[in-house]
Amino acid sequence: MERNKERYYTTGEFAKYFNIKKDTLFYYDSIKLFCPAKIENNGYRYYTSAQISTFWTILSLREINVPIKVLQEYFKEPSPKYLNEIATEQIKKINEEMKKMRKIKMLLVGISSAIKEAENAILEQVTITTIPNQRIIYSKKNNIATDILNEQWEMLYDDFVQERELSGSTYVGSVITKENLQKGQFGYIDRLFTISTDKSGIIREGGTYALFYHKGNYDSISLIYPYLISEIKRLGYSIIGDAYEEYLIYELATNCADDFITKIIIKVVPN
Repeated sequence: MERNKERYYTTGEFAKYFNIKKDTLFYYDSIKLFCPAKIENNGYRYYTSAQISTFWTILSLREINVPIKVLQEYFKEPSPKYLNEIATEQIKKINEEMKKMRKIKMLLVGISSAIKEAENAILEQVTITTIPNQRIIYSKKNNIATDILNEQWEMLYDDFVQERELSGSTYVGSVITKENLQKGQFGYIDRLFTISTDKSGIIREGGTYALFYHKGNYDSISLIYPYLISEIKRLGYSIIGDAYEEYLIYELATNCADDFITKIIIKVVPN
């Protein structure tokens, strides 16, 4: 069965259809990758509606950086097998790129969320709140039985990120055990953590938590714990869990360490 008469497009019309410059069509013609269906004696070039699908495919493959040489080689002797090989290879690359993009999206969403939370935070005041169950990814336990220096924390961070392949995770925080809180060892970091974005990790039980936002440099964080603990007691609660520090505003967001904002949550029960 014959097709209906083809619709013809001038170079300008065809370029406009794909929202590209005419120079792109001229270039593809010059390298014999994609040529007009016909050229009149006056030099006018015409493309047909039958060429639209092919050109869409070329543009799509070029969009994901398939080399022109690969496309030229294919169009010399096209075949279903060859086309499937190209498609399969590009699907693999696209899936890898999508995985990277998801990690980048997670990073940006986390940054935006943390900044908004910090902007709305009530600083230096204990609030009793309810937190749902959350999946947490933990690092190995820290074997440094003293206050952690910033340089040591960075080493723990690097090991954690590499060990758990966390590139793309936004925030890594610190855990101070309930036992160390009771001993007054507020700089003894037990391990690091990040909130899981999938089903991996261990569930941190939800419930009633004391919530505290502190503004100040890292060295000042351990100094606010005596006040935080006394306020929890004054409000009629007892600590039954570890302290989780999340660094909402840090070096990425400001050059002034005194403007850092740290979120601390501790599970509590009423007396």
